[in-house]
Amino acid sequence: MVRRLGHVVPIEDMRASAQEGLLEAARTFDPARASLPTYVARKVRWAILDGIKRERRFRRALARATALLCAERLSIGLASTSDDAGFSEDDHVSALDRLLEAHAVALALGLVSGASTPEEHISRAEMAHALRRAIDALPERERKLVERHYFQGEDFDEIAADLGISKSWASRLHTQAIQLLATAIAARTR
Repeated sequence: MVRRLGHVVPIEDMRASAQEGLLEAARTFDPARASLPTYVARKVRWAILDGIKRERRFRRALARATALLCAERLSIGLASTSDDAGFSEDDHVSALDRLLEAHAVALALGLVSGASTPEEHISRAEMAHALRRAIDALPERERKLVERHYFQGEDFDEIAADLGISKSWASRLHTQAIQLLATAIAARTR
């Protein structure tokens, strides 16, 4: 995590957040949903990234942390997607293109929502404008989830409860929203 965040956040701060994540993992582990090592690793990474988001003194790392968190949630959401053995090579190439587009949008969404200085806002304005148009075109629940999580800083638990859905369903909506955003952004750049 230190390397991924560019050595901006002191390791002691990351350790403190990681310990919180470890305790949360111990309290909430459900063997029916994931293996213990996978669950603990995710909880610890998310706790570190959430800790960075809470600390104002790490503004430079905030955008990077938000982008990494978005990309990781997308990866988890896509992990449940099966690979059809009947796919042709062209189908696999097309699926890989869509995956890369979705990750690019996930990272862009995180970077745009985490911009904090005037210079960052200016340099990201065009990307933000394209994302805003794409977000506005999302179905209502997906749009609300994206806006509330990335631009208002709300947790998936909160948003899911307000929308009357489970956290796992909110994760699926998130994955779907990112894929729809990727398709919209890709269509505009072609």
